[in-house]
Amino acid sequence: MPGIEEIHVVHHSHTDIGYTHEQPVVWDLHRRFIDRAIDLAEQDRDSNDPSAFRWTVETTGPLLRWLETASDERVETFVDLESEDRIEVTGMLSNTTPLYDQREYIESLEPVRHLRETYGFDIAAAMNGDVNGQNWPLADRLLDAGIEGFSMAANRHWGRTTIERPLAFRWEAPSGRELLAYNGFQYGGGYNFGIGRDAEALRERWWPRIERHLDRIDYPLPVVMIQTTHPFFDNNPPMRNLPEFVSSWNEQDAVNEGKLPRIRVTTPATWWDLVNDHREDLPAHRGDWTDFWSFGGVTSAHETAENRESRRRLRTAEAFDGALAAAGSPLADARPDRRSDPGQRGRAWWNLLYYDEHTWGADISVDAPEAPDTRAQWNHKANMAHEARSLSLMEQRDAVAELARRVTVEEGER
Repeated sequence: MPGIEEIHVVHHSHTDIGYTHEQPVVWDLHRRFIDRAIDLAEQDRDSNDPSAFRWTVETTGPLLRWLETASDERVETFVDLESEDRIEVTGMLSNTTPLYDQREYIESLEPVRHLRETYGFDIAAAMNGDVNGQNWPLADRLLDAGIEGFSMAANRHWGRTTIERPLAFRWEAPSGRELLAYNGFQYGGGYNFGIGRDAEALRERWWPRIERHLDRIDYPLPVVMIQTTHPFFDNNPPMRNLPEFVSSWNEQDAVNEGKLPRIRVTTPATWWDLVNDHREDLPAHRGDWTDFWSFGGVTSAHETAENRESRRRLRTAEAFDGALAAAGSPLADARPDRRSDPGQRGRAWWNLLYYDEHTWGADISVDAPEAPDTRAQWNHKANMAHEARSLSLMEQRDAVAELARRVTVEEGER
């Protein structure tokens, strides 16, 4: 194993739609986190030191909602910071579960195109955390979306990873193409190891253990990527003291003498550039990144089954609309009283996708199943499936009705 020269720290908030707070509160918290990250990134904007603050947007959902309400000036600042590699936007809509089918993956990655075309974001990487794995076809869908690297930061509770971690590898997709992938430490691993919290613990306890582990698994790279979050762990703000910690760490004699690795606050794109330099040295794996942890769907089997039916109805509606378009009369051109408003399809998919997102239950739901927070969060979660049902029914009815109007019946065939 080569000696580790540098620890790349990717700093972000872990997105749980619920769990720590009720869902409407979560959305507003993430709006505030983005604003705080902008402020911290601006403070270090002129610094090229490895300690300079950088922030990674873990999922696009909160960013899309922030963009709806942010001022033009604030959006412009965000765009500039992204272009300067001070903030990076990654490609997954949420931390997803294997409940997603191919179409859901495609729909969930549609914002990538929008964000690139509208704001000029690069979006070359994707990341997921908490869940342990994803369906194999995701590799092809990410490649189709122009994603070059995908990292996972699985939760070790109630689950495991299918291969050793940390490990960078080439994930061979069903198509035969290869996606760079990284099976990393848990998303809050950096803080657990002492980064941003306790230099002595990192130096004396954790780094020797990590080094022995990397040596045991024959880790092939001279750098290692470790994600870190604020100590609140889930739905958590930026750590304003992280640059100060990293600067202090890098000033140690042991770091300057090469006895300890330097730390760099970085973004996924920088990490993947380094991994790509060693691409041919990486192992290749193919098949599902099997999930052992996401058992939430079976705890609400009725809504989960209903969500699958909603997905089927939306696909049926879109198939009929495609037939109408081929005939020269798409549903969008139908009389206003015969079609839903233009945003309804998007709302149906949004609710469907966020029901299949990985957060099931409040953090107190097992110990206090009847607590107000538990009950409120479940109502918000279940409503996503119910709203997707209502909207998908309307979408399907409109498409079927409009197609039926185009069917000609000869006299005597009625």
